[in-house]
Amino acid sequence: MSSIERRLYPRILVKWPAVVETLHGFIQGVTKDISVDGVFIQCSEEPELREVFQILLKPTVKKSISVTARHVWSGTFKTGKTDVFGMGVQFTSISTKDRQFISTLVEQESSK
Repeated sequence: MSSIERRLYPRILVKWPAVVETLHGFIQGVTKDISVDGVFIQCSEEPELREVFQILLKPTVKKSISVTARHVWSGTFKTGKTDVFGMGVQFTSISTKDRQFISTLVEQESSK
């Protein structure tokens, strides 16, 4: 069975703290990869989400990126002896400045 790449934009590997707003509060997570269109986040538990929800990404101590996103896919993955929840989300709202920040990072990393 062949898999077809459906992503429109290239992704890079990043490990940024992320805070996902859920129906019952906030869950801490960590990003694994990102593009200008979306991000993959791992969490210790599966969050209960609204149709669209807020995520705060923290690429540096001084910089935060606030996005509105929608859930695209998810699953539970084994990392060593531990199961973690992972989800791919698509940005539905991101500032032009933050989108450009991510785009520049992706271009720099892709050109290496």
